[in-house]
Amino acid sequence: MRIVNERNIAKSSFLLTMVVISVITFGVGAYFVVTKYELSSRELGRLETVLIDQQKQALLADVEKLLVRIESLNRALQEDNAEPPESPIGDDSDDDNAEPLESPIGEDSNDDNVAPQESPTGEDSDDDESNARVLQQKVIEVLGRADDLAGDGYFIYQLHDMAGGENFASMLFNPARPDLVDQKLSTDFPDARGYDFRKVFMKDIRDRGESFVTYWYEKDLADGTIDQELGRKLAYFKLDPDWNWIVAKSVYLDSIDLLIEQQRAARKQAMLIDMAVLAVLFLSSVVLAFFLTYSFSLGIHSLLQKHRDTEEQHVREIENLSKTIDQQNKSDRLTGAYNRAHLTDELGKEQARSDRYQTPLSLIVFDVDHFRAINDKQGRTAGDSVLTELAAMVKDNIRKTDIFARWGSEEFAILAPGIDLDKGRMFAEKLRMLVEEYSFSIKERVTCSFGISFYQATENPEDFVHRADTALQRAKAEGRNRCVVQES
Repeated sequence: MRIVNERNIAKSSFLLTMVVISVITFGVGAYFVVTKYELSSRELGRLETVLIDQQKQALLADVEKLLVRIESLNRALQEDNAEPPESPIGDDSDDDNAEPLESPIGEDSNDDNVAPQESPTGEDSDDDESNARVLQQKVIEVLGRADDLAGDGYFIYQLHDMAGGENFASMLFNPARPDLVDQKLSTDFPDARGYDFRKVFMKDIRDRGESFVTYWYEKDLADGTIDQELGRKLAYFKLDPDWNWIVAKSVYLDSIDLLIEQQRAARKQAMLIDMAVLAVLFLSSVVLAFFLTYSFSLGIHSLLQKHRDTEEQHVREIENLSKTIDQQNKSDRLTGAYNRAHLTDELGKEQARSDRYQTPLSLIVFDVDHFRAINDKQGRTAGDSVLTELAAMVKDNIRKTDIFARWGSEEFAILAPGIDLDKGRMFAEKLRMLVEEYSFSIKERVTCSFGISFYQATENPEDFVHRADTALQRAKAEGRNRCVVQES
């Protein structure tokens, strides 16, 4: 009887030990799986927030640059009373092949809801309003001819009624959708999910003059039918009170949504794997009860290590993704050189460094001679090939400290720290000869014109850039394929 009791006690203890260890194993494993999933969900939320914030900053910067561009065109037209160039820098405004665009301002642009600006004297208000309309029309025409604005999500509204409602605005400018130009717009226009996004951004416009808004749309299939799958767009709207314009830019969020969905699917798959591992550990703890202590210790250690490795991997993925997005925001998509926004940022830093340490600083601006003729004769693909090959060659022949960027359509700029005026002239001449001697894939001779300016202590960036651009224009006027220095 005693033996039986001891066996029963041993058996009970054994079973109790199995149950306790199994429950502990399963409970701890489940805790780490759930904790890992919750952390991953929060990481995805933070990642989406970071990516959308980066998109917002990019949209804001692009709209601000467009507003500056509009103001610049306005001043140029008012002061010079002449046709402005197609692009602020680098375009050949005397090109005979440029076709004038139809006026984006329709016959009914004098909508009664638009409040005309009164003349200071009260006598020439009709002439002032007419001149303003002509000026606005010319600005829209110039913007419509700009290659860098085509198909990038830019659009401009003519605001009629700040309160919203029917015909609160009309479309003035939309390169991606020219069929929408001159159409009247209503705030009673819900998105694919019934969200009145126009009412939202108009409220923000009234309150603070700008708005970020996200809205949904139905995706178009290649055959022209409408897919029921919905996509998101992010848009930024900014009021120009001088002309009652709302300047905006939108961007598709499909890439972000796809990335988040892929990350979520990967994390779900990882959780299933973790649950399978947990089940294996649980069954092993039941079958191999006499090895429970060792198995428990080994399993927990493995789970913890895997958890740490996975978290570290996720952190690295997020860091690499952030670096990639940051690099993309700084770079030109076609040539791989830096974009204009990044060069502008670096320009201020290098000017400050030059002032602080009294070191020389030069700016070289150059563009491809008769580039438009290449596009007209051989097509845009050939033109893109010239720009790509040119950028690659320049990057191979500059210093690591030089900042090389695409400044305009066919225009590039090099910010050269530590280079004085004479060295800058020799540097530019070396690049000019390399371009002239280089065998481009289009099998035609390609040349470039160069303008060089030397930074003068404490001068503002606009003057520094303007002198280099003036030198470039002199080089083109004097026959092209040459280097010109603008000292003051």
